[in-house]
Amino acid sequence: MLVRWRAVHWFSTGLLIALSAGTAAWAGWLLRRLFVVEPAPASAATDRPAPDGDADDHDAHDHTEEPTP
Repeated sequence: MLVRWRAVHWFSTGLLIALSAGTAAWAGWLLRRLFVVEPAPASAATDRPAPDGDADDHDAHDHTEEPTP
């Protein structure tokens, strides 16, 4: 009976070490992506057309409410 518990103990310990190593490797991969991957150019955000209903769109035909006096 004691031998079985020792085997379970070592299996659990090995599993915990493997999961910890996997988590550390995943965190390292995320940090590497954060600092190594080049961000998109800033001009990409300004080259696309504005979506419908943008705050800068002040055309008269888009307003349906009556002006308040």
